[in-house]
Parts: sequence; structure tokens; C-alpha cells
Amino acid sequence: MIRFLSWITPALLLACSAASARADDAPPPGIDALRLEAYRAIADAGRLRDADRAPEADRVNLYLRQAGLNRRLIRRIEWQIDDQPSAGRDLGEAEAAALADYNDAVRLTRIALPDGSHRLHAELLLAPVAAGKTDPQRVSVDQSLDKTEGPAEYDLRLDTGTVSSPVLRLRRLQLDPTAARSVLGVPLDAVKRPLLADGRYRRGDDADPALATARSLARVGRLDDALIELLAIAPGVGDESRLAPEYWLSTAATMRQLGLLESAQAICDRLAAGNAAKAEVATERLHLAEARFSIGDLDGAATLLESARTALPEYRQADWRQTHGLLQLARQNAADASKTLQAANTESIDAFRYMNASVDAQRATGYTRYNLAIAMIRNGDEKRGLSWLDLIGRSASADPELLALRDKANVALGWHFLRQKQGRTALGVLGRVRSEGLSSNSALLGMGWAQLAPNGERLPRIVLGREGARVPDQLDDLPAPLRNSLTRLKVLEPELGGKVGPRSFERDDPPKNRMDGLRRALVVWKVLLDRDPRDPAVQEAWLATAYAQDQLRDVDAARRSYAMAIATLRDVETEIGNSASFVRSGSLVKALRDSSDADDLTILSDRLHLIPDSATLPVYSAVAEQQALARLISTMTEADRELTTITGDEARIVQERLASLKSRIAQHQVASADSLQAMALKHLDARRDTVHGYLRSALLLAARAEEQPQLDTRDGGAACGEGCR
Repeated sequence: MIRFLSWITPALLLACSAASARADDAPPPGIDALRLEAYRAIADAGRLRDADRAPEADRVNLYLRQAGLNRRLIRRIEWQIDDQPSAGRDLGEAEAAALADYNDAVRLTRIALPDGSHRLHAELLLAPVAAGKTDPQRVSVDQSLDKTEGPAEYDLRLDTGTVSSPVLRLRRLQLDPTAARSVLGVPLDAVKRPLLADGRYRRGDDADPALATARSLARVGRLDDALIELLAIAPGVGDESRLAPEYWLSTAATMRQLGLLESAQAICDRLAAGNAAKAEVATERLHLAEARFSIGDLDGAATLLESARTALPEYRQADWRQTHGLLQLARQNAADASKTLQAANTESIDAFRYMNASVDAQRATGYTRYNLAIAMIRNGDEKRGLSWLDLIGRSASADPELLALRDKANVALGWHFLRQKQGRTALGVLGRVRSEGLSSNSALLGMGWAQLAPNGERLPRIVLGREGARVPDQLDDLPAPLRNSLTRLKVLEPELGGKVGPRSFERDDPPKNRMDGLRRALVVWKVLLDRDPRDPAVQEAWLATAYAQDQLRDVDAARRSYAMAIATLRDVETEIGNSASFVRSGSLVKALRDSSDADDLTILSDRLHLIPDSATLPVYSAVAEQQALARLISTMTEADRELTTITGDEARIVQERLASLKSRIAQHQVASADSLQAMALKHLDARRDTVHGYLRSALLLAARAEEQPQLDTRDGGAACGEGCR
């Protein structure tokens, strides 16, 4: 679901980068098509490598899977075939969770074995069932592996059962060659189909171990490897149209997450034309619409939303209204957006969503209400919009993402009241923000200025009861125990029935007088002085501290604070200059290309102090593209190296394809690097301008403080701060 002003996902950043490349007259076939062609070449290289190492006639694939109702996490697996050296691998927490929670698979090995009987020994190390238990559980199996003519596939399946102890079993898998299903042009009304027998599967369906392996890779964030695995499945059937819909839906989802939106959308269009998997295709189109919206392609998002609407399952309808409402808001149609988002907030849909997707229920509800508040404020219904923000700002949750959303709502609400000279109300709202987090500096700065603002009057809240026409299965139709449980879990809000909830906005105790307010403001602002001086809120806190000391007639302290502020701002200015040199020299691009995926945000935060938000989206987009292209070039280099020992025309042709693609992608990488450097320098220039503004003010106020310590530079003491600079 789209999250207004939320953290930006790398996949959508990459999609934005690809869209920018097309807008900048990138040479055909465009970076999206070029990347997809490279993935196909890598998949072909892998197929040739596997054929050389393990010829198809002797090939054996061994997978690890899990079944049963009990959730057990696998820490490590070790196996040995005949007298060969034993092998093993550890499973990360995410990989183990994918096996425990989904019908995914991990390919353990792909080897060549002659026909005949072989001996397999395997042993699993399982995590303890409950916290406090330190002894892991071991499960093993010794079984004969009878290899017959042709390729063979086996899975080691951990059966966790229901009440019995887990058991490890070896199972032979068999491809059913008679039940291939055409997708294109043949009506198919569902994805889930019963298997012909235990261990049998159709190419590309849910039981296909290769598809399950690709899904496992995608779930742990290895999207490049997942797509390569998916593309390697297609040549095995000769005709891609004979692959099951499950395969195409997984491929479309992986392409979307990699930013290949055109290719993902083409798959959905083909599936829809064959009337296949209607609800699943509609859901994927909804995700694509969200991605299109996130990169600013409003027309593309609208088209996808229209095509997805009728076939969406019930619990996705709220997400559809959410995206449609944001689309209306982006098109400056705040009135319709407010109506749409209010419909998306119906509690019956929240309840249904919770029962079907409990992990995301509260987040989806929170973001829907935040977006509704923004739409109402833009539509002129300010009182109701502010009341929605207040509801979000008072919500209780342990989820880090919802805590950040709550802080954001309180900061927006608090600064609004501060600008309206409602000091007591601003204090009450800003005081709810956590002392640590992305919103804490802005909240602390505002709390200091609120000490100097007029108290203001008590402001009434709007009663946020349910309004408008009822929809089917409204709250009154839910069983009382379910309704009570959902209320305790904060999925449903009793306040929305008008029965509970505060009648006015929260207020805090004001200072006794202006001098008391200045002293209280100093206490708050001094907390900021120990924080990152690159943050504009911290920079203003340095000036505000000196100003408060000046007003309190503590002349020596004010002069010291002004001197410290000037020195700090000059240090920040020097650092910005060093960062600009770092960017111009190409060091930023080189660092990004050499770093792992986890390093990109660290580089940006430490070097550029770049906070992820809608304004910095283009820079993050270019960063995501640099990292993606660097990974792709590295993977192509490795694929080419593995082909050097393979003879034959097919290997030579694939090597030539890889060389050509590497050259073309490298050219685009250079152009993308130039764009990234230009955007990073523009961001640094904007930061430098902000610092210059504060530095000029600090120099002026310091000079005046030498002659007039009581000079009031804040409009008679009224709060100003971030919102009225």
C-alpha cells in the first residue's frame, strides 16, 4: 500500500530511476529492456554452466523444504552422498523463516550421479521451540537414493506435524509431462490446483521446486538471483506459454520489485487476456499502480487501477481506494480524494484486512488515516483533518513504523498549532513525540518556541464518528468477541463510534511568565546542542539558545553561545565543501559501486546527510540505479568467467551477448553517475544556503549582542522557528 511521506523502497527508487532515464532520451531499447536482456543472458550462461558440471542425463537436484502446522526454524543442514565429502550450510533467520512460513525451498546442491543406488545421510539442526531453551534439536535421515535414467529431483522435507516430533524425510519429485497448462488464450480461473500425487508437480506451479527456490531468494532480498532462477525455468519446457500462472505471477512480482515495471505489466496483460488467475492478476496490477504512482506516472497508475478494480478480493479494496485517493490528491482533486480515502477507512474493511493479513493490518489502517487527514486539510476541512492527525498522534503501538508515523503526525500537528500561536496546545502535542527518531529534533525545537508563544484557547476536536452510507458487513455485523479483540489490538478505534475520546486537543502546563518560558526553552534547546549539527533544527537551536540567554540578560553566556554557533556553522560549511569535493572527484560513485547493499544509506547519511523523503527521491533513485547496475555488471562478469572453460558455439554466442550487454550497461552507468553527481551537488548547495542563512543571522545577532544584550529579534517574543523562516 502507498505510504504518504514514508520511507522509500529501493525497488520503487529503481523504477523511478528507469523512468528518469527514459525521460532523458536514453538510447533504445531503454535501460529496463537492457537489464532484462542481461538477466536472460546470465540465466543462459548458468544453464550452460550446469550442463557442463552436471549433464542433464546424470543431474540430481537436492532441495530442502518444510511442511506441517508447527513452525520450526532450521539453523543448519549437513548432508553426505555415498563417500563424497560431507557438505553443509547455515540458514539465516530470514531464509529459515521463509521455509517455515511459506511453501518455499532451498536448493542444496546440483550434482552429477550415475544411475544406480546411492546412500544419503542428512542432519538438521533446529532452533529451540521456546525462549530460554538453549539446546537445539537434531533431526536426521539415512535413506537410499535410487537414481534412474535421466535427471532426478529430490527434496529433504522437514515434517513438523501437529503434536508429534519433527521428522526429516527424503522424497522423489516427478515432473508430470502430460498436464502442461497453456496460459495464453486458454481460460484458467484459479492458480491453486491439486497435485496429481505426492511429489508430482507441473512446470511452474506451486509445487515446482525451482519456482519455490526463486520465491525463497526473493523473500530474503536476493531479487537479482530470484529473477535469474525464474528465467532459467522457461527454457526447460521449450514453450514459455506452457508455464503455469503461478510462475508468471512470481516473475511479474520479482520484476516489479526490481523496477522492471513495463515487463511486469506485460505479463499481467497476457494473463488477463487468457482469463487466468483473475484475483491474483488484479492484486499484482494494484501493486504496479502503487509503483507507477510512486514514480509520478499518474496516468499509468490510473490505467492500472481501473483494470484491477473489479477482480480485486475484498480485503484489497481498501488498498485500491487508498491508492485512488492519493491519485486524486496528486491531481489536485482534494474533495474527491477526501471522500475516497474516507471510504477506504471503513472499519469493516479494516477488520476483514486484519483477519486476512494480520501483519500489515495496523500499518495499513494508520497510513490510510494519515492520508485521509492530509486530504481533508487540503480540501479545507481543517478541523476534521487535524482531529484525524490527533487520533494518529495518540495511537498506541510497539511497531517501529507506526511509532514513526505517530511522531510525524504529532510534529505536523504541533507546528500547526505553534504557527497559530496556540502555545499550550503545541506543547501538549509535541510532547508526545519520542526523544529519539527522525522527528525528534523538529519536535524539540518546536517545544522550545512553544514556551514563548501565547497560551491560546482550548481547541475543540471533531467527533470522528462513522459517517455516510453504510457498507456491507459493517461493524454492527461483527460478533461481539471479535469486535472486542480487534478493538484491544487497535485495529478498530472506539472513538470512531463517537462514544469515547477527548473533546479537545491535549494541552500542557504553560510557563508562569516570559522569563520562566525562556528558562524552560533553554532546557529543551540544550538537548539539541549535543546532536548532529548538520540538522537545520540543531542549527536553529544554537541561535535560539543564544537568543534566550540574551533575553535573560546573561550576556556572557549569550556571547559564548553565539561564538559557538558561528564556529559550529562554519565547521558544517567546511564539511559541506568537503562533501562536494568528495562527489565531484567521483568518490561517491566509486564508494556506492564498491559497497554492499546495506552500505548505501550509511554513505548518504554520513557523507551527504540525506534524509529519505519525497524531496530527496531523485538522489536515492540514482543511488539505487548505480548499485543495481554495479551488481548486474559484476554478475555478468562472473557468468562470463564461468563460460571460459566451456567449448562450443552456444557458449561463445552467450559470451558475446554478455560482452555486448556489459558495454551498453556500462555506458548507461556512466551517464547515471553524472546525473547522480549533479543531483547530490544540488542537494549540498541547498544545505549550504541554509547554513549561510543561519550564519549570517548568527553574525548579525552576535554583533548586536555586544551593544544591546536585550535585543528581541523574534517578533516580540512570538514563536517562529522552522515553520516561518
